[in-house]
Amino acid sequence: NLKHRTMKGRILTVMITALVTIILIAVAVYLIFGFSSKPGKIMSVNSPQGSFEAYVVESPSADPPKQSLFIAKAGTGEFRLVASLPEDIESAHKIYWTEDGNKAIFVTSWHLFVTDVQTFNTMKISLNPDWWKMHEGKKTFSSSGTSVVMEELILNGSDSLTYRTNLMTQPVTVSLTGL
Repeated sequence: NLKHRTMKGRILTVMITALVTIILIAVAVYLIFGFSSKPGKIMSVNSPQGSFEAYVVESPSADPPKQSLFIAKAGTGEFRLVASLPEDIESAHKIYWTEDGNKAIFVTSWHLFVTDVQTFNTMKISLNPDWWKMHEGKKTFSSSGTSVVMEELILNGSDSLTYRTNLMTQPVTVSLTGL
């Protein structure tokens, strides 16, 4: 009888220890990977007239950054998604507005996103000539790590913009009238 109670006690102790271990591991994973945090606005610029806000949201991720680009109508609670950037590969660097407040320009590590706030048409301009590479059997991908820095961005009214990155020898002018 005593042997039976001791065996029951050991089994109960092992079960409780296993349960506590599983809970502690789950809590550690939750805290380490940041799943306890909520998406947050990390960059925001209001249009010159104050009618719109262009902003970037950082979402919790095991492999950050994980960012999305948005435009909102000021004071209405209404917003639209411009783009979700690829996790771990692309991040936003700066936001610009045309003087008339009709176009928002998001500069990322890979692209320029130009969005017309009236039509919500978006032009995506590649800044980085690099290609991504899939790692066979791992379901992951990477790039060569080529860093692109916007060295010059000039807005020519609302009709065009001129830009030059560290990888370019001459600036390029892009028409925005088709948006």
